[in-house]
Amino acid sequence: MATTDDYLTGPSSVRLRPVEQGDLELLLRWDEDPVIAALMGRRFENTSPAEWFSAQRRMRSYRIWIIERGEQPVGEVELAQVNHRTRSAEVRICVGERELWGQGIGTTAMTRALDEAFGPMALDEVYLRVFANNGRAIALYDRLGFQPAGVLRPSRRRNDPAPVLLMRLTRHRWQSHRKSGRAS
Repeated sequence: MATTDDYLTGPSSVRLRPVEQGDLELLLRWDEDPVIAALMGRRFENTSPAEWFSAQRRMRSYRIWIIERGEQPVGEVELAQVNHRTRSAEVRICVGERELWGQGIGTTAMTRALDEAFGPMALDEVYLRVFANNGRAIALYDRLGFQPAGVLRPSRRRNDPAPVLLMRLTRHRWQSHRKSGRAS
């Protein structure tokens, strides 16, 4: 069970809390949503939610939070591939309740996760992969200071719907971005 100290909170009603066993049904529902799957791929394609949950709880290179608005779980954000030697990680976000898209929840949740990554976790770089046709996500990442770092051709094996844009954000750029007030 999450304690108050486990929550990443701020001035709005959006907060992050650790994923719990009771969240697996919701994560599976979001994973099976065809619109979300087309934008992000599938997490549970080759594993069950219970197996995934057990494995992720043991991994030092992985942090995942449920995004809550008020008391309602509305999405998830994760830092994966956390490399403590190179001080880097990959970020991924999903606002799973599509009727809430465009309300600033993703921006606030990403801001909280990046504050954690560049603060207590002491990372120097966070990167991400996004399908080049996902304009909404790319606009969010641009607003937060991420910069394009490359493009990968679509994978035939994964049946990617578009090229994959690689983006990165350094600690220095994030701190400058936060001081300027461009990230909220």
